[in-house]
Amino acid sequence: MSITLPTTITIDAPREVVWDVLTDFPNYGAWSNFSRVDGVAEEGTRLSMRMPGMVFSSTVTVANANSQLQWSTHVISNRVFLGQHTFTLESTPDGKTVFNNSELFAGILVKPFERFFTNNKRPNGYDLFNRALKTRVETLSGHGLHNATAAAVHV
Repeated sequence: MSITLPTTITIDAPREVVWDVLTDFPNYGAWSNFSRVDGVAEEGTRLSMRMPGMVFSSTVTVANANSQLQWSTHVISNRVFLGQHTFTLESTPDGKTVFNNSELFAGILVKPFERFFTNNKRPNGYDLFNRALKTRVETLSGHGLHNATAAAVHV
């Protein structure tokens, strides 16, 4: 059995800026209230992950700068349990970034824990992470401040 939880958000900044924030793990505590990560975004490296109620290790399996970051973890083997988290960044013609954040859960342990995994899809999980990333990137790049100022002027 497998479950995929896809989410997407558009960020008003180039994907290079999004990538810089996404892979700046030491500063996750400044903006992400969903996860903390220790390690570096380089293929083959181990990451220490802290999320509400759990601590675990993952391995970076893909790190294509400004394009895709993926890490995965397993219990005993991929057949028993595989958690694979993938972020992709796509440029839009107007210089924004479409940020795709998805998680694949697979293996025989997925069925007994299905409700736990799908609860993270709610706004308190992946969507919340996406919105926090968007706010952080747009604030650091000046896009969020510009848009907020423009909105205030037009009110």
